[in-house]
Amino acid sequence: MHYTKTLIISTVMSTGLLLTACTSSSPSLSGGEAYIYKGINFGSNRDADFKQGVRDACRTSKGDYTKNKTLFDDNESYRAGWENGRLTCKGA
Repeated sequence: MHYTKTLIISTVMSTGLLLTACTSSSPSLSGGEAYIYKGINFGSNRDADFKQGVRDACRTSKGDYTKNKTLFDDNESYRAGWENGRLTCKGA
C-alpha cells in the first residue's frame, strides 16, 4: 500500500514538472506578441485600451486606486483589461 501511494505521488509530481517545462513566455502559438506586464503574461494581440486597463488595475491592486471610469463604463477592452489585471496583479 505504501509503495503504491509513493508511486502515484511520484508520477503526479513528475508529470506536473514535465508539463510546466513545456510552457512558454514567448509569443503565443495563435500569433502576435504576448503582452507581459510586471512579469505577468496577459495574452497576445491586446489593444492599447486593454493594456491601459491592466496597468491601471495593477496600480489599484497595490493600493493606488486608478480607474478611468468613462473607459471602464464604455470600453469593453479597457474593462476586460482592468478586471483581468485587478485579479491577476492582486496575487502577484
